[in-house]
Parts: sequence; C-alpha cells; structure tokens
Amino acid sequence: MKFPLLAALLGLLAAFPAHAQTDTQTERVTAWKARLTGHITGSGLLPIEGRGQSGHAKVTFVIDRSGKLMSRALVASTGSQQLDAALLAIFDRAQPFPEPPSELKEDTFSFSVPIVIGGRHFNVPPYGLAASAPTPAFAVSDALDAWRKAVTEHVWRNRTFPPEAIGQKGDAGVTFVVNRSGKLISNALVESTGFPPLDAETLAMVERSVPFPKPPVEAEDDLQRVTILIAFDGTPLKGSSNGWSWAADEAKVKSKVNGVCRGC
Repeated sequence: MKFPLLAALLGLLAAFPAHAQTDTQTERVTAWKARLTGHITGSGLLPIEGRGQSGHAKVTFVIDRSGKLMSRALVASTGSQQLDAALLAIFDRAQPFPEPPSELKEDTFSFSVPIVIGGRHFNVPPYGLAASAPTPAFAVSDALDAWRKAVTEHVWRNRTFPPEAIGQKGDAGVTFVVNRSGKLISNALVESTGFPPLDAETLAMVERSVPFPKPPVEAEDDLQRVTILIAFDGTPLKGSSNGWSWAADEAKVKSKVNGVCRGC
C-alpha cells in the first residue's frame, strides 16, 4: 500500500492505549491540527502567480469555531511580493477550515505555519503547524509533535539497506513503544514489505535507535507509541554509475519516513 505525501507532512501519533490512559483531548487536538495541515496543503500547487519561484515563509492565521478565516498575515516574507501574495491567497481559498473538536471552547484559534515553496508546489514541513497562543491542550499536542519529529529523525539516522535486498522494493510499517526514559518497550511490524530481509531491517532500525529521545514532560502517559512507515527502494536506477538507486544521495538507502495520524 502506498501512503500519500501528506502522511509525511503530518507525522502525528496517539499515545499507546493498551498500556496507558489516552489523553482524549490532546489526541483530538492533534488530529484536528493534522486535518488543518492537510486542508492548507490541498493539492500542493501554488497559485499561478507564484509559480516558478522558491523560498520560505511563515504565515499566521486565525479562524473561528465555524472554520471561517478571520485574518491571515505574513510574519516571515519570501522576499517576493508576488510570491507572498500567492501564499496569502492559499489561505483565502482554503476557507472554510475544518471545525475544531468540541473539547476546545475558545471562540477563535490562532496558528502559525511555515511554508516551503519550490517551482509549482508548496508544502508545510512535518510538525510545522503550531498554535500561536496555545491552551494547555495545544501545548501538550505541540510538545508531543516536536518529540515525534525528533524520534522519527533519530530512527532515520540508524537506517541501512540490507545487501541481500538489492533489487527489491516495498513499504514497511513499524510501531514501537517508548517509556519516559527513552527505553524501547516493544516493537512490531504493522505492514510487511513481503520480503523478509527488508522486514527484519525495519525492526532492526528501531532497535539500533535505543535509547530514544525522552518524551516531553507535558506528556501525561508513561508510554508513548510511534508508528513509522518506510518505503525501501533497492531497484536499479537508470543512468546510475553503480546501477542502484539506493547508492545515490542517501548512501545505500532511498526511503521515506512517514508518520501515521490516528483519527485524521
């Protein structure tokens, strides 16, 4: 099964319910933020007037309980008035936004979001959406998002591509549980590549990553679950000097590390 690029932009996960009480409010806030991110990115295409340029920007926006856009403003410009205007137009066209969960009682909600622009497309970096003035539920959600990003990057640094899997490709998913000290409690495949060496490497990659970054103090649960999806590709790359795609930019592996969002 192929997972959309949007999963990579979200990377938002719930606490492990089998071992600890789930903070339902934080989970629903996290899921709502994921829906907001997906709603903003949409097709990922820039308005016509902004295409062909590149840059970075940050936008703040405010919505009400019905998802209506109340305001939006640049807090970091791309340096191009034309491109800045195209970015603001994205938010104008995106309304109405997904409505907040009933647990959140505020009348308006303010967010800041970094945006990366290149050519015809734009995207929001993983864990980019954050509340500008967080309530306790937002504070916990943002802290867990940042931790999960750190864990994902930590696992990524421990990846390898097994030599016996050259010529193979496939998607694998692994779920693992981490305690407050960063110790690995358990790990298990949730999706198989269909090729045992790649499945074994998926589990080994997690085991090599011990100890993990410690969960934030804001986390109410003692155990946290993380699910990562890996897309392995060891097939020949046309035009490569050594003939293998995994030996190019990523030094023996071409992978996509994605996050799964529960409730998105």
